[in-house]
Formats: sequence, structure tokens, C-alpha cells
Amino acid sequence: MAGKARVLVIDDDADVLATTRLFLESRGYEVLVAAGPEQGMHELESGKPDVVVLDIMMPHSTEGFHWLWNVRRHTDKAIREVPVVVVSSIHQTTPMRFREGEADETGDYLPAQAFLDKPVDPDQLAAKIDALVNKTAQ
Repeated sequence: MAGKARVLVIDDDADVLATTRLFLESRGYEVLVAAGPEQGMHELESGKPDVVVLDIMMPHSTEGFHWLWNVRRHTDKAIREVPVVVVSSIHQTTPMRFREGEADETGDYLPAQAFLDKPVDPDQLAAKIDALVNKTAQ
């Protein structure tokens, strides 16, 4: 991939946005941030990130879930196919099943390519992003 890979981070916690941005920038990424789903969709459509890091639980509890499903139904194919890393502390408390890999057309699984539990280990996050960027570049 030519140039810096661009990562969009969507989280309602300003501290998480700031620290994640600093860490990813130190790893050589160009980082876009959004404090919620609406701003996240705007940044996704205008910024064309290579990977999205999405907090699944935001103030209205299901906003991250809905945001991700809306992305997968977007009219722009490039947006529909952007890799998403979901970060959450609810992995064990939701009936939604989590599975890494390609988007699932049946709706049985949340359509994300990777999942990390909060608090997120920065090196694990970087490894997931690196893998997705490298896979997309091939």
C-alpha cells in the first residue's frame, strides 16, 4: 500500500480516542477520529479509511451494532467492504455471536473482521490493523 494507511477510530470516550490516536500515529498510521456513529459515517464516507476501529457500545447501547450493519448495507461497495475491528467490553454479555473473518450474509454473526476486548492491548490492536491493511493491499 502506498503511503500511510488510514485508520478511523469511532468511540464515544474522548480519552480512548486521544490515546488510540497517539498510539496509532506513533506506529505510522494516519488517524481519523469520530466521537459517535453519525460523525463516524461522515468520516468513513469522506475520509475513505483503510480500516475502522469501532467501539460497539455507545450512549444508545446499540449504536455501534447498527452503525456496522448500516456500513455493510451501504450503496458504495468500497465502504461496504472496509475492514472493521470491533472493540468492546461486552463480549460475554450479549446474545450477538462474534466471529472474526469475512462479513456474514446470514446475519448470525456481527459482520466484522476482528474483535478485541476492552481494555484493548495496544500491541494486539496494532497487530490486527496491520494484518487487515496487509490483507487489503494484496
